[in-house]
Amino acid sequence: MKRVLLDYRGLINEVVEVGAEFPVYDGEDAAMKWVLCPHDDVTGLWHYSEGQWVAPHQKIDYDQNMKRKIAYGDIGEQLDMLYHDIKNGNLENGEWVKNVENVKANIISQSAYEANPANFEGKVKIKIHTPDDPAWNYLPESHLIPPKFPNDN
Repeated sequence: MKRVLLDYRGLINEVVEVGAEFPVYDGEDAAMKWVLCPHDDVTGLWHYSEGQWVAPHQKIDYDQNMKRKIAYGDIGEQLDMLYHDIKNGNLENGEWVKNVENVKANIISQSAYEANPANFEGKVKIKIHTPDDPAWNYLPESHLIPPKFPNDN
């Protein structure tokens, strides 16, 4: 079992062994709380959504467009490739076109991803909780026991 610093949205900000926590504000309007997680392999990439600990491979992937943006590379580098392709008279099959074709061939668009039901099998749709409906409201009481610190009264 691990202790995780969970924010109201369900995002994990820190993962530590039980007893290695550090103090955080724990008032009624706290944005984060230390909670217990029964998974020893939990990382900051996990999510807590509507009563379920969700590992990265279990999440529905809504990041296809971001993956493409990253793969295309920095806009300055793209413009440099395009400039050299123009100067070399190679717009049809230059470096920039090859780069774009490679990204499109290897990372499907978000709409194509969502059109394939197989991409949703066994996956969990993540709810981003709000301050009025924090993720920890869905935890069992036994996982909400706050850690004790030496200066606590």
